[in-house]
Amino acid sequence: MFQKFLESHSFSKCDFYQDFLPTVEDRSFWDSFGDEKLIREAEAELDFSWPIIKATDFMEFKKSGNREIMQIPHFARREHLVLFALAELKENKGRFLPQVVNGLLTICEETFWGLSAHWPNRAYELGNFQSVEEPYIDLYAAETAEHVCVITKLLQKPLQDFCPEILDRAAYELERRIKAPYLCHRDWGWMGYHKKPNNWNPWILSNVLTVFLLTESREHTFDRALKKMLTEIQHYYDGMPADGGCDEGASYWNRSGASLFEFLYQLKQASHGAIDLFDDEKLGRIAAYMKKAHTVKDCYANVADNHTAGKAASMFLLFGFARETKQEDLMRFAASVYRSKREDAPKLTHRTCTVRRLIYQSECLREMLIHPVDDVLHGAVELLPDMQLAVLREGAWTLTAKGGHNHESHNHNDVGSYTLYEGDTPVLVDVGIGTYTRFTFEKSARYTMIPWTRSVTHNLPIVGGVEQKFGAEFKADRFDVTEESIEISFADAYPAEAGLSSLVRTVTLEEDAVTVSDQFAFSKEHAIPVTEVLMSILPVRMEGGDVILGERYRISANGSIQTEWMAFEDAALENDWKTDGVTRILIENESPDRVTVRVTEYQPAN
Repeated sequence: MFQKFLESHSFSKCDFYQDFLPTVEDRSFWDSFGDEKLIREAEAELDFSWPIIKATDFMEFKKSGNREIMQIPHFARREHLVLFALAELKENKGRFLPQVVNGLLTICEETFWGLSAHWPNRAYELGNFQSVEEPYIDLYAAETAEHVCVITKLLQKPLQDFCPEILDRAAYELERRIKAPYLCHRDWGWMGYHKKPNNWNPWILSNVLTVFLLTESREHTFDRALKKMLTEIQHYYDGMPADGGCDEGASYWNRSGASLFEFLYQLKQASHGAIDLFDDEKLGRIAAYMKKAHTVKDCYANVADNHTAGKAASMFLLFGFARETKQEDLMRFAASVYRSKREDAPKLTHRTCTVRRLIYQSECLREMLIHPVDDVLHGAVELLPDMQLAVLREGAWTLTAKGGHNHESHNHNDVGSYTLYEGDTPVLVDVGIGTYTRFTFEKSARYTMIPWTRSVTHNLPIVGGVEQKFGAEFKADRFDVTEESIEISFADAYPAEAGLSSLVRTVTLEEDAVTVSDQFAFSKEHAIPVTEVLMSILPVRMEGGDVILGERYRISANGSIQTEWMAFEDAALENDWKTDGVTRILIENESPDRVTVRVTEYQPAN
């Protein structure tokens, strides 16, 4: 798509302009941005002391795997810089300019704008901290560059009067850290020249594009950079399945699909609409992923390194993406999900956000709050056939199931897994992921040290003591969906030592029950035991050989049942699920042809 555009269009015919974002002089925008709470919060922080990022903070990732020690001061600096910049843009009295300059200079003096966890080839392999002579653009180096260039551009005139030297310093750092190294490199993995890229590609490119659009005056350099970016965003586009599915999960769509929207929307704005690439069916499907993966309220299919809820803020940019791709049903969906949060709905916030993204969010929010909404968001089935993800609804039940393979981005070895809600109640869950450490992405540790990435902590069978393995060859070979059921064939998700010749899972929804039936065939003559695993955050007790969940649901199965408690011991998971652990329900069957699990409403004996 983007490559075809390059082949048939010349940028020399586009009249790019650098004022596509509202500067401080645009009072109609900034007077209406946010509310007075922004000013009060900035006032309360006027004596903020900019924290130091010590060498040992950076080195801690190499030493123990802890990335938070370095990240806490890193993000505190950026959040406060954005806070003071927004307050100055809104108030326009000069009160917050000293802290804006303090923040800009503090950040310009950092050795590396990125995170210790993102240093290429891993900091614990290369050394103690990044060399200033070898700039690397990771997610947060690119995002930091966006902070610096947007803030200095929007506040250029008052900064010129107050401290002109900061503008020169910012321009110098943007050139040496971002613009020059970006143009020199083809070897960074996120660019997609040598491997399929993930969310890093549009996330970084959307910020690098901002830098070139706002700061590059050399026509030849700008033309070269833009052609390179469009080539690289094509790599990401090509790696997306035809159905637009995001195998990284809804948590990452906010930095993959939404960043792709930001990349394209900037081009449209800065070219006066001459570069409008939104008229593309696959782009529309990439936008629609969030609707397809939606389950209940603010929750989404919990695949990969996902966090089950808290995506209402994604609705800002989803609405804009839907508007640009002319999908009225998706606009209504975004408005409906956001407004269903009512008082809990997230407001525009400087935390973990750039000024440019906040500007776009503000624009979309104003439209979204007055847009028509729908009472019914879905039919009986939402299906992503290429990604092999489905959401079924029957009565109060909402069920998700996935096929796919075990080399998806942020993979969890979870081919064939499912989750179940009744109304807003999570009955059977995919735990998701906890706080990231070095070991989260270390291949030798991800499927050993971290329990939640393994099939043994998903709603899946363990066959002959063998779990699924990592790799694209471990996959589902069939994924069939009707309004009443999902059938998944996934014996190939297990290694040969499991002894499987066939494994077909059928999940059937009825108005008053959910039935999961696994049919096994084995390549070996001797009996192979199977343990079906179910995961639930609800209180669990046994009654007459069945499991009672939360005094609301009964689980019965043909096999002996045991339970074990697994503590989260992780603040992120405790926040996700509002509890401190999960129960692993184990259904043992020594020689099965078929194991059937049935979930029904619990009817206590009178």
